[in-house]
Amino acid sequence: MSMMDRLLRAMNAMANADTEGVERGGMLGEQYAESVIDDGQNGCCVRNPMIPHPRRPGVFLETDFLVYKQGVMYCVEVKNFKGKVYYPARYRTVFLEQGWFIFKRRIPQVVVDGYDYSKMVQQKMGQGGRGPDIREMPNPILKTQRYIDDLKRYLYRIDARLQSLPMYPVLAFSEKADISAIYQFDAGIMYISQLPSFFEKYGNPAFSRSPAPWILQSLRRLPTWDLVLTSGNKWFNGILADRDFHFQTTDGRWQVLPYTQIDSIEVHKERAFSSVYDCVCITFVDGTQRSFPCIAGQIHLKRFKGEQQVHNISNVSKLIVGIANKC
Repeated sequence: MSMMDRLLRAMNAMANADTEGVERGGMLGEQYAESVIDDGQNGCCVRNPMIPHPRRPGVFLETDFLVYKQGVMYCVEVKNFKGKVYYPARYRTVFLEQGWFIFKRRIPQVVVDGYDYSKMVQQKMGQGGRGPDIREMPNPILKTQRYIDDLKRYLYRIDARLQSLPMYPVLAFSEKADISAIYQFDAGIMYISQLPSFFEKYGNPAFSRSPAPWILQSLRRLPTWDLVLTSGNKWFNGILADRDFHFQTTDGRWQVLPYTQIDSIEVHKERAFSSVYDCVCITFVDGTQRSFPCIAGQIHLKRFKGEQQVHNISNVSKLIVGIANKC
């Protein structure tokens, strides 16, 4: 079974009816986090790195970002939450004696007995101003730590030198959330805007700010999703269904470019001689760029539960080509 087939199986297994709304909010949080994390100068940032599940064939594990900065790697999970976030309380029953002499009796009373750090609770206002909407979930930073354990084994097979690099789990929230009850900067629980400060504090000054080539090469071997940003500012992730990017230029010719050679594609609206066309700017993996006047073309994206989306180039703002379809 090819890597693409296994990734599609993983997508199908993870999908549910409520995916679209949650996914859109999560992607907005990830976009903001990426703008904070990736300064374009130092370090290396891999968005949505995936690794095969070590015990469940066809299933993949994923985190939001893998960041390398000065000799340290960080697995960053991003939450675009609103409202309060806190640990749920644990309770136990104690017995209190009440009364006097032969009239004494033991009365059970439930009291708080610390907090359950294996879980987190998000509490926000319900839609339309209705009562609070309370959602309990497994603690994301514990999930990220488990991901790190599997990621280490995967990366070590790529390059054994990665064994010398420490990896820290990080949980970052948007500023819309009240995380005062769980906030622990040094434990890796913070706001997205604080990520650069965390990387700076825990980076190893013995390492150069520019990653060594072997580190970049190793991290770029991690599979990632392909991402489509529509002109309506909506992100969709999946796997490109075609091996090549097909589009028609204003001279009527069809251009065919392999996705394996493309890093990203940006589409800009242009008007010339009273006719409408799109300017397609392609950035290749070697860093070079080319622009074409485009009048037709489509991008086919395989998603969850066998769904295939067709995006006309005229309705696309950007395509980020991952490496899942290249494996």
